[in-house]
Amino acid sequence: MPVVIVSGRFRLKIFGPPREHPPPHVHVEYGPTGLSVIRIGRQGEPPMLWESYNMKDRDIAKALELVEHHTVSLLAAWERIHGQR
Repeated sequence: MPVVIVSGRFRLKIFGPPREHPPPHVHVEYGPTGLSVIRIGRQGEPPMLWESYNMKDRDIAKALELVEHHTVSLLAAWERIHGQR
């Protein structure tokens, strides 16, 4: 699973097939134990939290901001890895 973006203690990763599946989403790791799975927004939609473990609300909010800020590059990475959007 490639790390697509690193920002501070956040690592944004996209798993490849066959394990992963649509819709496009990113795994956001925070520190040693924090994890959120966030659906990548498309066509003007904001990203949406799918699941979260061991992350404080403020860190989840920052993860959502990172995904929103990098939507274009994350969707491009998803397409490269999965061959679809």
